[in-house]
Amino acid sequence: MTQLGQLYEKEKIEYGNQIARETSIKERKEMAKYMLDEGIEFIKVMKITGFTEDELLHLRD
Repeated sequence: MTQLGQLYEKEKIEYGNQIARETSIKERKEMAKYMLDEGIEFIKVMKITGFTEDELLHLRD
């Protein structure tokens, strides 16, 4: 494979990883909002989702 081909392949992989991360974040946000709406303790939601307190406060608003 040429260097250009290798670079293109690397960019495709990085793009796929970025999409996966964004999807994961979106799903975690939806899950966190649902848990907060259901009254699950704030600290538990932080531990489960990995979001910070500020991030959860922003979601709750």
